[in-house]
Amino acid sequence: MARILYAAAAALAIAFVLRLIQRLRASRAPVYFWWSVSFGLYALAFVMEALTVASQWHVWEYQAYMVGSAGLVGAMSVGTTYLALPRSKIAMGYATYFVVVECALIGLTLAYPPTLHGSWALLNAGQHAIVGLPRMAYLLLSAVGGPVVVIGAGWSWWKARRYPILLIAVGALIPSLAGTLASQGLTTTVFPLLNIVGLILIFVGYLNPRPPSREPTPA
Repeated sequence: MARILYAAAAALAIAFVLRLIQRLRASRAPVYFWWSVSFGLYALAFVMEALTVASQWHVWEYQAYMVGSAGLVGAMSVGTTYLALPRSKIAMGYATYFVVVECALIGLTLAYPPTLHGSWALLNAGQHAIVGLPRMAYLLLSAVGGPVVVIGAGWSWWKARRYPILLIAVGALIPSLAGTLASQGLTTTVFPLLNIVGLILIFVGYLNPRPPSREPTPA
Protein backbone atom coordinates (compact mmCIF):
# COMPACT_ATOMS: atom_id res chain seq x y z
CA MET A 1 0.00 0.00 0.00
CA ALA A 2 2.75 2.45 0.95
CA ARG A 3 4.60 1.79 -2.32
CA ILE A 4 1.43 2.60 -4.28
CA LEU A 5 0.97 5.83 -2.34
CA TYR A 6 4.55 6.96 -2.96
CA ALA A 7 4.24 6.10 -6.66
CA ALA A 8 0.98 8.08 -6.80
CA ALA A 9 2.68 11.03 -5.12
CA ALA A 10 5.50 10.91 -7.68
CA ALA A 11 2.98 10.83 -10.55
CA LEU A 12 1.10 13.74 -8.99
CA ALA A 13 4.31 15.76 -8.69
CA ILE A 14 5.15 15.13 -12.35
CA ALA A 15 1.64 16.23 -13.38
CA PHE A 16 2.15 19.43 -11.40
CA VAL A 17 5.51 19.99 -13.12
CA LEU A 18 3.83 19.82 -16.53
CA ARG A 19 1.16 22.31 -15.44
CA LEU A 20 3.75 24.73 -14.06
CA ILE A 21 5.80 24.49 -17.24
CA GLN A 22 2.69 25.65 -19.12
CA ARG A 23 2.49 28.64 -16.80
CA LEU A 24 6.21 29.28 -17.30
CA ARG A 25 5.84 29.32 -21.09
CA ALA A 26 2.93 31.74 -20.85
CA SER A 27 4.38 34.17 -18.31
CA ARG A 28 8.19 33.67 -18.36
CA ALA A 29 8.07 34.31 -14.62
CA PRO A 30 11.06 32.84 -12.69
CA VAL A 31 8.75 31.61 -9.93
CA TYR A 32 7.30 28.96 -12.23
CA PHE A 33 10.73 27.77 -13.30
CA TRP A 34 11.90 27.24 -9.73
CA TRP A 35 8.63 25.70 -8.62
CA SER A 36 8.86 23.29 -11.57
CA VAL A 37 12.34 22.33 -10.40
CA SER A 38 11.00 21.84 -6.88
CA PHE A 39 8.20 19.51 -7.97
CA GLY A 40 10.64 17.64 -10.21
CA LEU A 41 12.82 17.00 -7.15
CA TYR A 42 9.68 16.03 -5.21
CA ALA A 43 9.06 13.37 -7.86
CA LEU A 44 12.67 12.14 -7.56
CA ALA A 45 12.37 11.77 -3.78
CA PHE A 46 9.00 10.02 -4.01
CA VAL A 47 10.28 7.57 -6.64
CA MET A 48 13.19 6.62 -4.37
CA GLU A 49 10.77 6.12 -1.47
CA ALA A 50 8.49 3.97 -3.63
CA LEU A 51 11.44 1.77 -4.63
CA THR A 52 12.61 1.20 -1.07
CA VAL A 53 9.62 1.32 1.28
CA ALA A 54 8.86 -2.40 0.90
CA SER A 55 12.49 -3.42 1.39
CA GLN A 56 15.36 -1.17 2.49
CA TRP A 57 17.50 1.63 1.16
CA HIS A 58 20.44 1.02 -1.16
CA VAL A 59 23.25 3.57 -1.17
CA TRP A 60 22.52 5.01 -4.63
CA GLU A 61 18.82 5.29 -3.84
CA TYR A 62 19.54 7.14 -0.64
CA GLN A 63 22.00 9.44 -2.41
CA ALA A 64 19.31 10.37 -4.93
CA TYR A 65 16.82 10.81 -2.09
CA MET A 66 19.19 13.18 -0.27
CA VAL A 67 19.63 15.33 -3.36
CA GLY A 68 15.88 15.37 -4.07
CA SER A 69 14.57 15.90 -0.54
CA ALA A 70 16.92 18.76 0.29
CA GLY A 71 16.82 20.27 -3.20
CA LEU A 72 13.04 20.41 -3.37
CA VAL A 73 12.95 22.64 -0.30
CA GLY A 74 15.74 24.82 -1.66
CA ALA A 75 14.16 25.24 -5.09
CA MET A 76 10.77 25.94 -3.52
CA SER A 77 12.32 28.64 -1.35
CA VAL A 78 13.98 30.25 -4.40
CA GLY A 79 10.63 30.39 -6.19
CA THR A 80 8.97 31.86 -3.11
CA THR A 81 11.73 34.47 -2.89
CA TYR A 82 11.05 35.50 -6.48
CA LEU A 83 7.36 35.66 -5.58
CA ALA A 84 8.01 37.94 -2.62
CA LEU A 85 10.76 40.03 -4.27
CA PRO A 86 10.25 39.64 -8.02
CA ARG A 87 12.60 42.39 -9.18
CA SER A 88 15.16 42.26 -6.40
CA LYS A 89 18.79 41.21 -6.67
CA ILE A 90 18.20 39.33 -3.43
CA ALA A 91 16.16 36.71 -5.31
CA MET A 92 18.87 36.27 -7.94
CA GLY A 93 21.56 36.03 -5.26
CA TYR A 94 19.55 33.46 -3.33
CA ALA A 95 19.05 31.44 -6.53
CA THR A 96 22.84 31.42 -7.00
CA TYR A 97 23.23 30.25 -3.40
CA PHE A 98 20.84 27.36 -4.04
CA VAL A 99 22.62 26.22 -7.21
CA VAL A 100 26.03 26.30 -5.53
CA VAL A 101 24.91 24.40 -2.41
CA GLU A 102 22.86 21.87 -4.40
CA CYS A 103 25.87 21.13 -6.62
CA ALA A 104 28.02 20.85 -3.48
CA LEU A 105 25.51 18.39 -1.98
CA ILE A 106 25.63 16.24 -5.12
CA GLY A 107 29.43 16.18 -5.07
CA LEU A 108 29.70 15.51 -1.33
CA THR A 109 27.05 12.79 -1.46
CA LEU A 110 29.10 10.98 -4.11
CA ALA A 111 32.40 11.59 -2.34
CA TYR A 112 31.09 10.53 1.09
CA PRO A 113 28.46 7.81 0.53
CA PRO A 114 25.99 7.40 3.39
CA THR A 115 26.31 4.51 5.82
CA LEU A 116 22.83 3.11 6.18
CA HIS A 117 21.91 2.06 9.71
CA GLY A 118 18.46 2.00 11.28
CA SER A 119 14.92 1.42 10.12
CA TRP A 120 13.52 2.61 6.81
CA ALA A 121 11.40 5.25 8.55
CA LEU A 122 14.32 6.71 10.50
CA LEU A 123 16.47 6.88 7.38
CA ASN A 124 13.57 8.45 5.51
CA ALA A 125 13.44 11.12 8.21
CA GLY A 126 17.12 11.86 7.59
CA GLN A 127 18.52 10.29 10.73
CA HIS A 128 21.79 8.33 11.11
CA ALA A 129 22.86 8.31 7.45
CA ILE A 130 23.27 12.04 6.64
CA VAL A 131 26.44 12.97 8.52
CA GLY A 132 29.62 14.98 8.08
CA LEU A 133 30.07 17.34 5.14
CA PRO A 134 26.98 16.05 3.25
CA ARG A 135 24.89 16.87 6.32
CA MET A 136 26.19 20.45 6.33
CA ALA A 137 25.16 20.94 2.69
CA TYR A 138 21.84 19.18 3.34
CA LEU A 139 21.02 21.51 6.21
CA LEU A 140 22.07 24.60 4.24
CA LEU A 141 19.29 23.70 1.80
CA SER A 142 16.56 22.22 3.98
CA ALA A 143 17.02 24.11 7.25
CA VAL A 144 17.46 27.45 5.47
CA GLY A 145 14.92 26.82 2.71
CA GLY A 146 12.04 25.82 4.99
CA PRO A 147 11.81 29.12 6.90
CA VAL A 148 12.34 31.07 3.67
CA VAL A 149 9.30 29.33 2.13
CA VAL A 150 7.08 30.16 5.10
CA ILE A 151 8.31 33.75 5.50
CA GLY A 152 8.26 34.42 1.75
CA ALA A 153 4.73 33.07 1.37
CA GLY A 154 3.58 35.15 4.34
CA TRP A 155 5.16 38.31 2.92
CA SER A 156 3.65 37.65 -0.52
CA TRP A 157 0.23 37.17 1.04
CA TRP A 158 0.63 40.43 2.94
CA LYS A 159 1.33 42.28 -0.30
CA ALA A 160 -1.26 40.53 -2.46
CA ARG A 161 -3.97 39.58 0.07
CA ARG A 162 -4.55 36.41 -1.95
CA TYR A 163 -5.34 33.81 0.68
CA PRO A 164 -4.38 30.76 -1.44
CA ILE A 165 -0.77 31.95 -1.17
CA LEU A 166 -0.89 30.96 2.50
CA LEU A 167 -1.43 27.38 1.37
CA ILE A 168 2.20 27.35 0.21
CA ALA A 169 3.32 27.90 3.80
CA VAL A 170 0.83 25.40 5.23
CA GLY A 171 1.67 22.80 2.59
CA ALA A 172 5.39 23.20 3.30
CA LEU A 173 4.86 22.65 7.01
CA ILE A 174 2.91 19.40 6.59
CA PRO A 175 5.85 17.36 5.15
CA SER A 176 7.99 18.71 7.98
CA LEU A 177 5.40 17.40 10.43
CA ALA A 178 5.38 14.07 8.58
CA GLY A 179 9.17 13.84 8.92
CA THR A 180 8.96 14.55 12.64
CA LEU A 181 6.32 11.88 13.12
CA ALA A 182 8.35 9.42 11.03
CA SER A 183 11.29 9.89 13.37
CA GLN A 184 8.95 8.81 16.18
CA GLY A 185 7.97 5.60 14.41
CA LEU A 186 5.01 6.76 12.31
CA THR A 187 3.61 4.08 10.02
CA THR A 188 4.81 4.24 6.43
CA THR A 189 1.24 4.58 5.14
CA VAL A 190 0.41 7.82 6.96
CA PHE A 191 3.73 9.41 5.92
CA PRO A 192 3.01 9.50 2.16
CA LEU A 193 -0.59 10.56 2.75
CA LEU A 194 0.59 13.63 4.65
CA ASN A 195 3.08 14.40 1.90
CA ILE A 196 0.37 14.14 -0.76
CA VAL A 197 -1.84 16.55 1.20
CA GLY A 198 1.06 18.99 1.51
CA LEU A 199 1.85 18.62 -2.20
CA ILE A 200 -1.72 19.48 -3.21
CA LEU A 201 -1.90 22.50 -0.90
CA ILE A 202 1.37 23.88 -2.24
CA PHE A 203 0.23 23.44 -5.83
CA VAL A 204 -3.06 25.25 -5.18
CA GLY A 205 -1.04 28.10 -3.71
CA TYR A 206 1.23 28.07 -6.76
CA LEU A 207 -1.73 28.58 -9.08
CA ASN A 208 -2.72 31.81 -7.31
CA PRO A 209 0.53 33.69 -6.71
CA ARG A 210 0.04 36.97 -8.58
CA PRO A 211 0.67 40.08 -6.47
CA PRO A 212 -1.50 43.15 -6.95
CA SER A 213 -0.56 45.46 -9.81
CA ARG A 214 1.71 48.34 -8.90
CA GLU A 215 0.40 50.51 -11.72
CA PRO A 216 -1.33 53.69 -10.51
CA THR A 217 -5.10 53.58 -10.45
CA PRO A 218 -6.62 55.95 -13.03
CA ALA A 219 -8.35 58.93 -11.53
